[in-house]
Amino acid sequence: MNCVMKYIKSYILLALMVLAVTGCKQEDLKDDVNALKDRVTLLEEQVKLLNENIAFFSKVLVCQTIDNGDGTFTEVPAYSISEVLVNDGTTFTAKFNDGNVLTLAIGSKGTVTTPQLGVNPETGKWMLNGSDTPYNAVGADSSVDGDKPEFNIALDNSTRQYYWQVRFGDSEPWQPVTDAEDNKVYVTEVDGELAKDNLFKDAEVEENEFVLTYYTNGDGQDPTDEVRIPIISDLSCVINVPEEDMADGYWEIGVDESSAEVEIKGDHWFVIAPHGWEASISETLTDGKATLTVKKSTASAGLKSRATANNTDEVVVQVNKGMYWAVAKVKVREAVTSYFKQVYDQGGDITVGNVTINKATYPDGKLLSTAEATISADGVYFIPQGMEAVISSTDFNKLVLISDNPKGEPVVVDNTNLFNATGTAGEFIAQNVIFKNEKNPFMQIDATGITLKNLVLDGCKVTIASGKNFLNAFKGDDNSIGNIYLEGNRFAFNQTADYQASRLFNFSGTFENVLYSRNLSADVSIINNVFYSTTNNYTINATILFLGNNDTAGIYNAANTVTIENNTFINFLCASQSMVRGRIEGAVTFRNLLLWSNSATARNTTLLNVHSKTPSVVTFENLLKFDKDKEITISYWSGVPSGYTQTKVEAASSDPFDVSAGATFDLENGVFIPTAEYANYGAQQR
Repeated sequence: MNCVMKYIKSYILLALMVLAVTGCKQEDLKDDVNALKDRVTLLEEQVKLLNENIAFFSKVLVCQTIDNGDGTFTEVPAYSISEVLVNDGTTFTAKFNDGNVLTLAIGSKGTVTTPQLGVNPETGKWMLNGSDTPYNAVGADSSVDGDKPEFNIALDNSTRQYYWQVRFGDSEPWQPVTDAEDNKVYVTEVDGELAKDNLFKDAEVEENEFVLTYYTNGDGQDPTDEVRIPIISDLSCVINVPEEDMADGYWEIGVDESSAEVEIKGDHWFVIAPHGWEASISETLTDGKATLTVKKSTASAGLKSRATANNTDEVVVQVNKGMYWAVAKVKVREAVTSYFKQVYDQGGDITVGNVTINKATYPDGKLLSTAEATISADGVYFIPQGMEAVISSTDFNKLVLISDNPKGEPVVVDNTNLFNATGTAGEFIAQNVIFKNEKNPFMQIDATGITLKNLVLDGCKVTIASGKNFLNAFKGDDNSIGNIYLEGNRFAFNQTADYQASRLFNFSGTFENVLYSRNLSADVSIINNVFYSTTNNYTINATILFLGNNDTAGIYNAANTVTIENNTFINFLCASQSMVRGRIEGAVTFRNLLLWSNSATARNTTLLNVHSKTPSVVTFENLLKFDKDKEITISYWSGVPSGYTQTKVEAASSDPFDVSAGATFDLENGVFIPTAEYANYGAQQR
């Protein structure tokens, strides 16, 4: 209910603002806010209740037609129940024979008005507030699941009242529920009277049947109808597809056939495949389990299936006990083995960081294979999951590396050689790539006359040797890089001793006894990354952007911006150098950073050193640190320029990475997830 919570938060905020303006007493404010929270909770409960009831109702409406063998036919429920728990006489929890557990509540709960939902007995359509909808309560031949409505509440900004919304399927947009005059149906509280459940009149267990009586018009008034669902403990059918084979509610079937376990209780069983698929189920049971095998049809669609399913994408397994049935269904689709390359081939756009990759701007993209996994020349390369690509050259001008996995899973690249930028208007772009080897440095601009238009890493992992840098560019020219964008990456510093110095971007150094400090005119975006020492008791003497010491440093252009936002730093101490250092004239933003240390030595660290310059704009916002052992003082400034004041980063009251409180602190994989209290600080990598 994310949408609901968004509206609820807005409503609470408005209420607080109004109460603040009226100048009420503190205890009155507390009472009003608590009352508002109670009403919001009530709305959430009512929405949850309504959707649970509809899910239950939709399931029991589905029927199965049985041939009696004498020219007559009998309709029985397609789904049966193995067990019913009566919770309090009005609430029932039923375990269906396909393994699903659903709850039904009869009567009243809360004090809000719900939409009138019913089923037209003549058309089989859902009725909403007395009118037919275009949606079927049951499938066309009654054996197929119908369209299941789902309800939601939203805030009408013009009236500041909540109103009901409905949709029939996840792919459809939410629509307002309206009355006969096409007005929104608002959620209104009824004074002194509980809101009645308008859909169901009664439910009870009668011997071996669960009997549900419902109002056909959904208005809480007669006429009614009933559904009788058999309770059969020794009839069941449950399909257990491995979780890793599921995506977006579909069982993804690869080029070869795929199999899943089926739990079966009953007399006979068979499987139905959709058009274009083949499905089979083993003839014998082992410990009450069989094997379901599904693959794309290689001959006529459905040729090897016992029947053709009505639904175009569902495999159905049915088990009977006498005249009753247990039915289990799973949606199937072909697994996408080359997702981003297909998007590329079809002329689509692929966004990597802040760069768009497509055939028009980056032609001749190539999908690597196990037979051809070596990268030795410039180009755009799509790397399949499970294959390790190998970089065989040190020199590249334009290189784009993209994981071809449709779920965004990373691929491994063997980068035995460092990346040496060559030529002009070069590019180094990578998405969802784990670079296997640590390098010294990882990449460099090693001569004058070389430029990189884009240096972009998105969702990658890079390992940097102890005391070394990610990029050395001091041998190049001023402004040799046009765009620096790092988002969602993990930078692992393989420290072999404590407090070894490393720089992410190094534009200052000595070459042939001459000190070079390069100017930079590039927007630098460092967003949602993790920087960490791979050894828990070794810290990094680190900096992100280094343009040089004192007034010999390079100048950062006044027209550009350095943004360091939503990053987590583990034992990353900016002590001998600031996190950003140079003659900074452009804008600098430090926002939403989480800095953690268990350093054995107390140190004074700083975020920004601009030397004699004054930045155009500086933002320090939502910064937090935690020192597990020695005190690490983190000041905003190393030398405060005119017009600014010195401030220190606030300390957290508890350890954000306390694993006993639910945090994740995984140095091997670079996964650092703080406790719930600090979930909004630092990198939002989950």
